[in-house]
Amino acid sequence: MSQTRTPDQKSTRSPFSWNRMRSHFGSGAGLPPWWVEVIIIGTGYVLYQGVQIFVTGSEASAVSRADWIWQVQSYLHLNPEVAINHWVAGNDFLLYSTGYFYGILHFAVTPLVLIWVRLRHHSHYAMLRNTLVGTSLVALLMYWVIPLAPPRLSMGNIVDTLRVENILSAGDPTGPASMANQYAAMPSLHVAWAIWVALALYVCLCPRTWRWLAWIYPAATTFVVIGTGNHFIADALAGGLLVWLCWFVTSRVHSTLQGPQRALEHSYSQVS
Repeated sequence: MSQTRTPDQKSTRSPFSWNRMRSHFGSGAGLPPWWVEVIIIGTGYVLYQGVQIFVTGSEASAVSRADWIWQVQSYLHLNPEVAINHWVAGNDFLLYSTGYFYGILHFAVTPLVLIWVRLRHHSHYAMLRNTLVGTSLVALLMYWVIPLAPPRLSMGNIVDTLRVENILSAGDPTGPASMANQYAAMPSLHVAWAIWVALALYVCLCPRTWRWLAWIYPAATTFVVIGTGNHFIADALAGGLLVWLCWFVTSRVHSTLQGPQRALEHSYSQVS
């Protein structure tokens, strides 16, 4: 008597499994082991540090690009950098709070939210993780290809607030921080990661009506990176655009991977 193979039997014998692909790149509940995620995140961190240390860029070209961006922003009357920076520099509370915000939350909030999504919201994890990884990789590539000086290094009337008050040893860096690429300003990864955090919270907290409050975080981050003299408005806008672009591409890939899987499941249901 012939036996009808079940979908599980079929998929295990197939050399190419859509389930396996979706577990890594789609939004299915199946996820790679935790140690695979650690390797992915660790590799990303090593790449980030490598670009920061070994890709220094040309000071002349980086400053020239910064001058061009400032001219374009000024022409568009989109140039609040000096006013915001001087406001922060002249207020002790803003000066120290923005300094610690800039130096700590960027590296603390993002991984904590990523872990929370994996543990509590499996169905959204793969897409959000892939968006974060894609955003970070494209940003690192841009740092490599088009180094850009931040306002604090390209404009004489901008105060480097972290260095002036030596917040988190910014005035006397040691270790890897002392070798960091000073011309990695476009796009702002601080703003990009903050927008990703807000996106993750907004998606995972659906349908709660107060989830829109998550967008306060990237707004505050944008204020901080400008107030500390580390980014132009253009850098922040580029960071936001990059996140949305990566989210769009990831969602399209997710839909593409889901299509064949749904068709395969439908064919099995017809056979059975």
